[in-house]
Parts: sequence; C-alpha cells; structure tokens
Amino acid sequence: MPLVSLKEILPDARKNNVAVPAFNVVKFEMIIAAISAAELEKSPIIIEYTEGDDKRISLELIGKFANYLANKSPIPICVHLDHGMTFDAIKRAVDSGYTSVMIDASSLSFETNISEAQKIVNHCKPLGISVEAELGRIEKGLENYTDLSLVKRFVEETDIDALAISFGTEHGVYKKEPQLDYDLINKVCCEVSIPLVMHGGSGINREVYINVIKNGVSKINYYSAMSNKVLNKIINKLETDFEIDNRYLQDFVDMELTYFIEEMREVIKLFNN
Repeated sequence: MPLVSLKEILPDARKNNVAVPAFNVVKFEMIIAAISAAELEKSPIIIEYTEGDDKRISLELIGKFANYLANKSPIPICVHLDHGMTFDAIKRAVDSGYTSVMIDASSLSFETNISEAQKIVNHCKPLGISVEAELGRIEKGLENYTDLSLVKRFVEETDIDALAISFGTEHGVYKKEPQLDYDLINKVCCEVSIPLVMHGGSGINREVYINVIKNGVSKINYYSAMSNKVLNKIINKLETDFEIDNRYLQDFVDMELTYFIEEMREVIKLFNN
C-alpha cells in the first residue's frame, strides 16, 4: 500500500472513536520497529520526526528511509514532520517523502499563527501533503490552553487537516499525573470537523487515554515513556544475563528492536480499544 497522509487515516479514526499512534522516532531502528508493530497489529500508524532532531540525523535521511519501508508495507503508514518551525524545514520534508507536516507557530500571535499555517497549506495541499497546526501552547510548566472562541476561525481560515490543542498535557516525562480538561476537548471536537491531536501523549494512565479518545482526540504523539521503558529493559538485561562483548553488537540491536516492537504493539492496542 502506498504512503498515506493524515487526511487519509485520521477521519476514520475520529469516526470510529479510536486514535492513531504517532510514534516519534530518533533513529532508523525505531522506524523498523514501528512498521513491524503496525503490521503485526494490522493497524495504521504515523511515523514522525521533529525538526529539532535534524541536527542528529538529517530529516531527509529519516524521510527517505521511512518512505521506502512504508511503501513496501501492506499497512497504511503516514510519514510526518513533527513541530516544523520553519518553511525551509517543511519544504525539505515534503521534498524527501514526508506525506504530512506540522507547522508549529503556536508561540506567535494568533494572527501570525494563522498566516504561517496558511503559507504551509498553500504549499502542501496542491502536492497532496496534509497539514497539522497547533492552537494554544503545549509546553512544560505553561498553562496556555486552547481558546475555544478562536478554534473555528483558525480552522476555517487555515484549511488545515488536523489541529493540535492544549488541554493540560506537556512534552516529555510526567512527574505526576496531569490534570486534563476533557470538557475542552469535547467542545473543540463539536466546534470543528477535523481530527484533533494530543501532544505530550506518553506515560499516562490507561483511563486517561480512554477518556481523551472518547472526547475526540484522533492522533496521539508517543515517545518519552516508551523510550524510557525500552532503555530500562535494556539496562536490566545487560545487568542480569547479557555478556557485554563487541562481537554481540547485533544481539544488542535485535534486543532493542524487540523491546520497541513490544511497546509499540501495546500502544496500538490501547488506542484502538
């Protein structure tokens, strides 16, 4: 099956009251694991890479690798640029095989956020690339929830395909359970017809995901908690019954892949309940 955009998988998720996991990746092995998990669960996923990680591995290499593997998969897979901050990075992503991009101008004024999103939509829509934007700020220690009164205008004037909203989540690892405004999610969902996105979506209690999805979220970004779990599993394995020897480097890679696939499969199942 060819690559798909957000517009091809998120409307069905919204209609069926489930969510598609968007696995943030930071290395090639995580892309392999994500596609393997999707195929085992026979469920669509989103592979996403942030502009901020471009300094580690170029977004072109990630995009082309993900594009190549996704095109060989029987499962619908979207390759998405997460938190695109500049037009240059978004254009590079589009040129190297991403089927979806996020323009994050949420730290700017409302009017500027609209104009930046419009610019990206005008570039991407004719190419069949879907666009996500953010209204309200999703940032650790900052409570700047999405203003319900601005949602409809923002969506109508930008013509985006998905909207990331701020309702109490934050990026990174949670030190305590967040207090989320489910009512706000539901009101935004009733206000607009496009799918809603949850950033800062890992490491929360199972019931929270159920409530978030029930109230209208269709895409959940997932990374921090999963990576911590995999790292802890690897550390435990090395400390207990794994001989550290450079001859066994491939065994280490296989171990990492196995743990990522396990974690990703559980997330896919959770979001489809």
